Amino acid sequence: MHRTQIYFEEQFFESVKKKAKSLNISVSAYIRDTIKKDLEVKNTNQHPIDLSSFSGLWEDYDISIESIREKAWK
Repeated sequence: MHRTQIYFEEQFFESVKKKAKSLNISVSAYIRDTIKKDLEVKNTNQHPIDLSSFSGLWEDYDISIESIREKAWK
């Protein structure tokens, strides 16, 4: 584990301590958990892939199971 030092404004740090105490965990654990949750949310909110340019790409092709089998056994 890596150790680091962070400076907080006094009022903000008091709020952090109160929240950690209410959860019955250490301040360090609260900060780690909060940052971890934030990073997980950002990783799951990736932009969806735009596939609209592929719309209709196979429109003129016969891709039924029968046609695929027919071509495979020729």
